[in-house]
Amino acid sequence: MPRAPFSRSVATQIASALEANLTQASEPVTQQLWNAARPRMMSTIARVEGSSLLRLVARGSGRSSVLQPCTCGKVLCPGHARSMSTASSAPHVQPAWAIDERAPGLAERLAEVTKSFPSALSVDDFMARVEVALAGYGFTGDNSIAMTNLCRDESVLILEDKIESAFGSCFSTHGLGGVLTCGVIGMKAGLSHSPVVGGKERYVFFSFPHIAIDSNGKVGAVSRPNRPGASAACGALIACMGDLKRDGLEVNCKQPGVHDPLEPEYSILKQRIARRLAYEKINPLDCSLVDMTKAAERVISADLEYLISKAVDPKKADYAVITGVQIHNWAADLNNTDVPSLEFVGVGKSYVVVNGEKVHLDLEKVPALSPRQMQILASASPAEGKAATAASTGKLVQEIPREYLMRRLGGAMSRSHTDGAAPAWGSYVEKSYTDPHSGAPQMDSH
Repeated sequence: MPRAPFSRSVATQIASALEANLTQASEPVTQQLWNAARPRMMSTIARVEGSSLLRLVARGSGRSSVLQPCTCGKVLCPGHARSMSTASSAPHVQPAWAIDERAPGLAERLAEVTKSFPSALSVDDFMARVEVALAGYGFTGDNSIAMTNLCRDESVLILEDKIESAFGSCFSTHGLGGVLTCGVIGMKAGLSHSPVVGGKERYVFFSFPHIAIDSNGKVGAVSRPNRPGASAACGALIACMGDLKRDGLEVNCKQPGVHDPLEPEYSILKQRIARRLAYEKINPLDCSLVDMTKAAERVISADLEYLISKAVDPKKADYAVITGVQIHNWAADLNNTDVPSLEFVGVGKSYVVVNGEKVHLDLEKVPALSPRQMQILASASPAEGKAATAASTGKLVQEIPREYLMRRLGGAMSRSHTDGAAPAWGSYVEKSYTDPHSGAPQMDSH
């Protein structure tokens, strides 16, 4: 049966009602939700569907609803989040339509990940909620600069791609294991690139160490393209855990500024984690990789907030902080095309500072998009094509397309890489070279 045409007059009435609802609030930032909440997702969906209306569907209830401000006038206010929740109070049950036949078991994969990270969201679901929440406080890809702090591992670029699809090219402060070594000057360098809109700069800080939990539930294991056997993530945190278990905390609690010149980032990462575990009175012998990764997240988030306090003037700029743990839930064997690869984010801190006022955001209270909307967003991001999607317990899980994953990580094989023949231009390569500065001091020279 063909769809009945949607009445433009009805859309106008609903839009007017939404605008009237939002303008009742006492705080100017609430009005921004109507003026500024036209992020990439709305324009993308409008282009694809030709629709003038975006419906926010409360997962599990099936009812269309409007993101309401709290009774105190703030959007997503801490302590009052229950008053604006659009979800049903009844327990969430996975609906029949949520099962995607192309990739069965997605909801079960989410359940496995949430055993270790209860706040985990599929990366697309996470980014959609972040974008909606931040737009309500005036942060969009048009007026803000995103600063990402991730590990140096190429596997983290999946998340960075998602961030950049929403906020444009990021200023990177990546370090081994996610350790922050850019310092205040490095931080200010990125801030100086921000757009200036309405006389104000806006920054969005993303910070995530990472961990792998493969499709079989094995913690720390990740398959990489054309590399036999299982690899590890995060390798730096696994090494830290081994050193701290073997040597203890005291020997690794060095004074700030002391580091190994041959292992600068690793030694700084290890001593910062050691100091944090000593402060929290946690015995490294009792730590699993999940525990070590969560401790790294606490350390790195604290370091980020300390640098922000030194580099950002809240009277001149607004900023947002989004932290957590990136979780690779890829196929245990990427050569097995029947097993989907997923990516999650264990949500940590989420807050904005607008006009000097700090407001914490509860991303779980932001409704997930519908599967249709998520598919449209994915088609506009680097993950081309339709991916398998499933919903469970108020969350939406979406596959990372294998073709994109393999291409983004590199390692695609072709005959030119495997036949062993010398390149035709090999005879032009100069094989001998005399370094004019061969006696220059090395990084560990006295």
